Amino acid sequence: MFSFVLAGLLGYILGSLPTAFLLVRWKSRLDVRTAGSGNVGTLNSYQVTGSILVGGAVLAVDAAKGLAAVLLSGLLTDHDFARQACAGASAILGHNFPVWLRFRGGRGLATAAGVVSVFAWPLILVWGVLWSLAYAILREVNPANAAASFVLPLLLVSAPVWLIARVTVAGIPPGEFTSFVALSMIIVLVKHWEPVRAYTGRKRESDSRAQETGRGTHNE
Repeated sequence: MFSFVLAGLLGYILGSLPTAFLLVRWKSRLDVRTAGSGNVGTLNSYQVTGSILVGGAVLAVDAAKGLAAVLLSGLLTDHDFARQACAGASAILGHNFPVWLRFRGGRGLATAAGVVSVFAWPLILVWGVLWSLAYAILREVNPANAAASFVLPLLLVSAPVWLIARVTVAGIPPGEFTSFVALSMIIVLVKHWEPVRAYTGRKRESDSRAQETGRGTHNE
C-alpha cells in the first residue's frame, strides 16, 4: 500500500510543476491563467506569448513530466505496472489540478501522452489520427481533443486482447491497461467540459441564426 502512495505522490509532484505558468511569466511577465483562454497549457502559452519556442517548450516539458513519473516510479517499484499506472494517472491529475496554482492547471493531454508513450507509444499515433478526423469535422481544437480522448478508450475496449498485447510493453495485462487509459482520459475530459460546452453553445446559436436567416429569405 505504501508503494502506491509513494508512486502517487511522486507522480502528482512531477505533474504539478507549472511549466506554462513559469515559462509564460519568464517570457512576457504575464500570468497565463488570466490571459488568453486562461488554460495553463501549450496552446494558450503559444497564443499569449506568440512564441513557438515557448509553446514547444511547454509541450515538451509537460510530456516529459508524465514520462518521468512513470519511469522513476518503475525504478522504485521494480517496474510494477499497477504502481507505474498510479504514478502516471497522478501526474495527469497533478498537471490538471496543481496545488501550486490553487488547483488551476492545464487539460492534461501532453502529460497523458508522456505517460501513455511509456506503455504503448503506438496509441499516441492512434489518438493523433482520431484527433485529425475530429478536427476535420468540428474545426476547433478543444472539441477535437475531447472527441479523440473519448473514442480512444472505446477502441481499446472493443479491440481484441492480442492486439492490445502487441502494442503494449510486454507483461502489461491488457484489461488493466485498458482501464488505466480510460481513467487517464476521464481526467483529461473533465478539464475539457467547459470548452466543449462553450463550443456547443456557439454551434447552437450559429444554427439558430442560420435557420432564422433561411426563414427570412423564404418569406421574402
